[in-house]
Amino acid sequence: MTLKTRKEIAETKKIIGSELTKMQKVFYDEEMLQYYKEDNEEHLYLEKFDFFDREVLEYKTYSKIIGLNHSDINSFTAELTKKLTELFQKIGAAEFYIISHLKTDFFGNRENKFKPLVRSYKKLEAIVGQSTYKEAFECDINSLSDFIEILFWTTRCDPCVAEYIFLYDKNENIQINLCKYGNIHLTEFGNEILTNNVLISLGWTIIDGQEFDNFTENGKIKERELKMPNA
Repeated sequence: MTLKTRKEIAETKKIIGSELTKMQKVFYDEEMLQYYKEDNEEHLYLEKFDFFDREVLEYKTYSKIIGLNHSDINSFTAELTKKLTELFQKIGAAEFYIISHLKTDFFGNRENKFKPLVRSYKKLEAIVGQSTYKEAFECDINSLSDFIEILFWTTRCDPCVAEYIFLYDKNENIQINLCKYGNIHLTEFGNEILTNNVLISLGWTIIDGQEFDNFTENGKIKERELKMPNA
């Protein structure tokens, strides 16, 4: 696991840069910018949109939502890591970037004392060597396990972190986002290798329609604290 700058990834990996630019153009809000300007803090808003003015490329994309049908939350990240490893081996992917759609902190609300979240932030802090980090990561298939655990618990329990944290393979064939429900939002670029039939053969379920939480009967995520951390 190594630390990478967002700028370096965007400049050397054109499809990844294009995808992040598309996301930032969707999320950019002039009205919100005006609120920041009223407090002379527009720079705090604009720095999140570090790829906003970059080029958007044209290429084919194939998107779907997939899940594991695995309801034991305590063993979920281990099973997810196993299944993602099989999926990556299918497309020959072995090295990856992890980067968020906006330039925001990977560390969110440290006041949430839910044990798996606390443990995940301790792991993240050990990786980056500090308690704040807004850039990106590079990892290989053998170091995925810890980061899958970190992504699952921070995405699931902490709404202060980026809504979209993506995993891209270095060859720019695939984009993956793990959502708060434990499902995978998958996009392939250029060619579709992971068809529905292939994914089903690998043990995945194709989700067509509304998503729901895999780990609760009522669909609510009780670990997800909506309060913001103290300034």
